[in-house]
Amino acid sequence: MILTEEDIRRLESLGYEREDFSEFRDGFIRLKNVDGRCFFLKDGKCSIYEYRPLGCRAYPVIFDLSSGKCTLDELCPARQTVSEEELEEKCRLVKRVLKDIGILT
Repeated sequence: MILTEEDIRRLESLGYEREDFSEFRDGFIRLKNVDGRCFFLKDGKCSIYEYRPLGCRAYPVIFDLSSGKCTLDELCPARQTVSEEELEEKCRLVKRVLKDIGILT
């Protein structure tokens, strides 16, 4: 999951060190995975749920750069539970993240 500077500051304000939960990979700062799972996943639950990154809040909505539209991640087993209204709301979050990291203008 790509992190914005806003996400990083919010998580640091909780007492976490940037180096512990994030890594620079593929040109972006991302959440670090430990044993194939998110750093913040503890006992099968998100330990920072109320403070989770914007990209996590938007998932399973993703942005297809080739079409320029938001869509649902085909790999997510819960994608059928997302309403049209929720898709639009989460799409706004996705676009905000993409603007924050310089992919969209």
